[in-house]
Amino acid sequence: MTSEKNEKAFVGSLKKILDETEAQTDPHIRIRLRAARFRALETLEVPVPWYARFPRWATAGSLVTAVALVLTLSLWNYQEQNNIPSGQVEDLELLTNKEQLELYKDLDFYRWLESSEHTG
Repeated sequence: MTSEKNEKAFVGSLKKILDETEAQTDPHIRIRLRAARFRALETLEVPVPWYARFPRWATAGSLVTAVALVLTLSLWNYQEQNNIPSGQVEDLELLTNKEQLELYKDLDFYRWLESSEHTG
């Protein structure tokens, strides 16, 4: 009960102070304050779009999460595409070695040489 009495006493004294302040305020300022209050209440009646209803931190956090997810997936896929199978690496070594290319140019000669040794 004591807290309820204290609360009522606080509200009463606050109301008294606000009423005294209003009485002492210039009438022109009171009119401007009342007009500002009505404008603020009118803006509450305007419907808010669905995307503006979310808190700003929630939309920013969602955007950051989406960007991080896209970046992670793109880097992950990029690394998988760069893996070269081992068979292709061996072919690449053969093609880049000049001595091996000379062997392939003269491959017919070596075949002829091999067949002539067995016949003769």
